[in-house]
Amino acid sequence: MLYLTNQFSTAVFSSLFAVLFMTGFAIAEEPAAWAANPDLVKKLSAKRSFNYDESKVPDYELPDPLTMNDGTKVSSAGQWMTKRRPELLEQFRNLVYGRRPDTAYQVTFETTAEIENAFEGLATGRGMKAIITVDQRTYTFPFVVFTPNHTTGKTPAVVAINNRYFIPLEKAVSESDPYWPVKTLLQQGYAAATFYTSHVDPDNKNDYADGIRAFFANGNPPSDDAWRSLSAWGWGASRVLDYLSTLPSIDANRVAVVGHSRGGKAAIWAAAEDERFAIAYSNNSGCGGAALSRRGYGETVKQITTVFPHWFTPQFASYADREHELPIDQHEAIALVAPRAVYVTSSDEDLWADPRGEYASLVAAAPVFELLGKTAIDEPTMPPLDGQRIVGQTGYHVRSGGHGLGQVDWDFFVKFMESVWR
Repeated sequence: MLYLTNQFSTAVFSSLFAVLFMTGFAIAEEPAAWAANPDLVKKLSAKRSFNYDESKVPDYELPDPLTMNDGTKVSSAGQWMTKRRPELLEQFRNLVYGRRPDTAYQVTFETTAEIENAFEGLATGRGMKAIITVDQRTYTFPFVVFTPNHTTGKTPAVVAINNRYFIPLEKAVSESDPYWPVKTLLQQGYAAATFYTSHVDPDNKNDYADGIRAFFANGNPPSDDAWRSLSAWGWGASRVLDYLSTLPSIDANRVAVVGHSRGGKAAIWAAAEDERFAIAYSNNSGCGGAALSRRGYGETVKQITTVFPHWFTPQFASYADREHELPIDQHEAIALVAPRAVYVTSSDEDLWADPRGEYASLVAAAPVFELLGKTAIDEPTMPPLDGQRIVGQTGYHVRSGGHGLGQVDWDFFVKFMESVWR
């Protein structure tokens, strides 16, 4: 490795470059920033009547997260935390995710199964049941928790919002699953917990009566501003955190919430609503998650609210085809997590989720982190494919492949957690 100090003159550097060139040494080029594959853009554009062409993204102006609704500029951390942040929370509750009920309830936990020496003694695994009680009525949902057996000090933890399937305790031990690589997390010194979204609130627009939202409403239909399923799933993650907080071995100040796709949307909102989550990781979350609605790229507000009306309030659907009129956008949802940490992931072939819009959203939240005394990604140029960028409290990577969550994503995320916590 050759190091050049600032004592080198331009002439000396030029001479050195010429010698290296003439003797066959190659000067490595910086990897190119990610850009959508033109062939894929052409293919997708031919199949669907949605925009995948960057040149067709409309001109837009993002709302300033540091400007109050009355036009007042936010100039201090205290002003953000006591005035602007609560104001933004209310806007997202009213316009996007819905308002959680203020009904008094109790939550208790019951162990349904246990494996003391899971993964050759690496961890203790427990099958759990959360029991929610309102008056004399109860609602329950299962979850699974693994805690390392041989760590010193308190252990950080990761709560995974699983929108695909439930992974029972025995199956988690006997079958490796890259979607939730629990053994990898345990080997890195993290406790790991997961639950299935539909056990909290069914992921079906016709099954409202069977979920936690109907339970709290005592069977009554939801009002326009009542919480929708994304918020309910984030609420479920908080109940798992409630349990983790009871364990003496867990560091409740270092708990991350993770989700993929619709689970990634829920993860952002979970951390916005519950400040106990130290990190939010949103993987391939797209519209209504990390991606900017105003770009109108890939999945749009119209499409997502038509197909999945139970995820969002009717008010969000009313902005279909007029996203530019929304008083908020998703960079401000990310900003609501500040000064805590946020990690966002995109995939090269998942143009439906708008990788560029996901990255741009993270960058647009940076001024809030900076106001709160934290560094964050503010570089507008995307990193290269399969490259990771970490700056202070925010991180990002775009990987090869399609819509999914796998071992490479988790490996990148573990690296981010290490940079934030250790």
